[in-house]
Amino acid sequence: MSESPPAIDDVDPPWGSLAAENYLLQRWNPESSEDPDQQRSKLIREFVKAGGTGLIDDSRNEGPTAAQISTILVPWRNPAQRELASQVGKPAVWLRTCYSQGTDEKHEDLVDCVDMFMAVDGDERLLNDPNLYNFGADWHHVFDVLPELLERDSDHLSYYKERQRRAMEDLRKFAEGGLTQAPPGLVESLPSFQGKELEDYVAMVLQSRVHAACVIGWIVLEDEEALNSGMPVLLYLDILGRVVRSKRGEIWDTLAISGAWHNRSWREIREWEDAELGDDYKNGGVCRALAANIVQLKTLMTRLMKG
Repeated sequence: MSESPPAIDDVDPPWGSLAAENYLLQRWNPESSEDPDQQRSKLIREFVKAGGTGLIDDSRNEGPTAAQISTILVPWRNPAQRELASQVGKPAVWLRTCYSQGTDEKHEDLVDCVDMFMAVDGDERLLNDPNLYNFGADWHHVFDVLPELLERDSDHLSYYKERQRRAMEDLRKFAEGGLTQAPPGLVESLPSFQGKELEDYVAMVLQSRVHAACVIGWIVLEDEEALNSGMPVLLYLDILGRVVRSKRGEIWDTLAISGAWHNRSWREIREWEDAELGDDYKNGGVCRALAANIVQLKTLMTRLMKG
């Protein structure tokens, strides 16, 4: 059911205070011949592609006019979506993208035993509306209305980049120096492994940490196959909405990530370790520089181990 737009002066947070809204207001061209929905989608995709917050000109902090609010912001999304966008520190949603005839009952069967608070931090984070989320295979269109799922403040962005740098450096040191250069405590935590088996496992762990350092959140994707099989897909996302890894699994397997995320053990669970590398993160994908570095280091490791 659609919701009535909120009164222009009666919203929290105030109009234009969210980074994506601010970006729309700064970049909006009222003289454009584009359909407003098309211009809005194009601008938001630019915002997402460039990493969001860094594009904002903080010097232009005057509030939007009533005309800007009513023509640019209000038509973009409903109050429930905007409330979701304003929630800070919640890295996940459950997204249903298939609404073909006969799937409502399958959906109810699938989520009947799921506590959405435990799964994704709240019932409001179940995105289940054929008028809003009927994306089919194009699930990434959710970022057209909720780019905040990928947004992080400047402090978090700095930490995110530093985390990636450290993980890549750990892998590089190991590639060049072998087990003696593994991060402190890692080899000691693997007493059941010896020799080449130990080297191979440490290499796998360090490669996994490089990929894990790219993850900022996840989506539980309820697509057509999930409705037919009862097995949703867990999509681990980077800051640009690209899939770092993904895993289709039983409902309880999918839900394991939530608790593990909050106690910071998620990169050690099977639902991460067994997940398939996303196309963008494979050698030749858009993240080919990262993939190529890993391939080069693996080649170096192999050569050193043989020597």
